[in-house]
Amino acid sequence: MILTPLSRRLTADDSYTFLIKELEKVDDTILEPLSGTDWPRDMPVLTGGGLVESIANIGVSYASTGGEDDNLFFEAATDIPVIQADMSKSVARTFNFAEYMSFSVMESEKMKQVGRDPQTFLDKGIRLHCDKVIDRNVYRGFEKTKSTGLCNNPDVIRTMALPATGGGVDTQWSGKTADQILRDVNQIISDVWTDNDCSSDALPNHILVPVEQFGQLVTRKVSDDSERSILTYVLENNLSRQQGGDLIISPCKWCRGAGSGGRDRMVVYMNRVDRICFNLTQPLRRMGTEFSEMRYKIPYTAQFSEVRFLYPTTVRYMDGI
Repeated sequence: MILTPLSRRLTADDSYTFLIKELEKVDDTILEPLSGTDWPRDMPVLTGGGLVESIANIGVSYASTGGEDDNLFFEAATDIPVIQADMSKSVARTFNFAEYMSFSVMESEKMKQVGRDPQTFLDKGIRLHCDKVIDRNVYRGFEKTKSTGLCNNPDVIRTMALPATGGGVDTQWSGKTADQILRDVNQIISDVWTDNDCSSDALPNHILVPVEQFGQLVTRKVSDDSERSILTYVLENNLSRQQGGDLIISPCKWCRGAGSGGRDRMVVYMNRVDRICFNLTQPLRRMGTEFSEMRYKIPYTAQFSEVRFLYPTTVRYMDGI
């Protein structure tokens, strides 16, 4: 057969492509999406309970018919104060997560020839997706269900950060000194503490700030002649630390723009399961395998509750940092 010039060029190109493929080395490492979730660090979780409609809590408050001085009892007294208990109930909704993987027999057989398994990839994808849904639930909630999370609960008291200078309007940490930032932190810790009758069990132990502000705390020094970062200075001199507690300051992407008017927000709270938590009533599980029309279908389900603010007064927001 006589080859035309075009045929010669196509044949040469095809041979070159084949040579490139032969020389190609495939890296066994699979490059998965870069994605992070922080809810295991910032939110206590109660696991188990099965599929339920809601999570209920019973609260109680006490009152006495006598005042602080009236509860003293004297020999001639005829009126003894009576203790009273006021019971209340709060309910947290639960949300269902469901997703399934689907792949054909042909796809599975093809991937096996190169040592891959479609179930492995798709299983990781579903677990990552579920984890990110829970992350949103914990910090912001869902617009569709009108739920809220740790960073935007309307029942939590919020204040504005103090101005950098007397009579000024700039409240952002980028224009504040180390002492002014420490003043903001101690002010909000003091507010939480005093709102809870100065109970040691109400001293905040966890603070969330936007990633940008956390970077400022880490990189900026207390002064030009100091080696200490503002973060170290705040952790050593905050009110919780001085009262014998521990304080953790963590970066949180959900704090950015969470405040009133789209301002950045600082979230201060007691990170303890009997103060704030959510329920993972049904951890993500595989429900079974269906097979029809030469395709595998494997459904997954999970269930979790909205964030439960067991003691809302132990959480506080400061906007404009």
